[in-house]
Amino acid sequence: MKIIKLTPEEVETLQNLKTQNESIVKEFGLIHLAKLNLNSREERAETFLTNVRTTEVDIAKTLEDKYGKGTVNLSTGEFNSTAS
Repeated sequence: MKIIKLTPEEVETLQNLKTQNESIVKEFGLIHLAKLNLNSREERAETFLTNVRTTEVDIAKTLEDKYGKGTVNLSTGEFNSTAS
């Protein structure tokens, strides 16, 4: 077996390539972690949305039972009945 010494330029090129490969592997890892975090945030947001909608329906039912059908003006705090 014959051992041949690489030129400094060849060694530098190969070291740069190794560093670039390590960087891209790290980047893909960071991207994957970001996706996991995003999925977790999305699940929490969906749960929150479901809770808000449930509360909205419950409050609408409570107000309708108390005041009848109508609309609420949040600016004035008034209930406008649609009953004749």
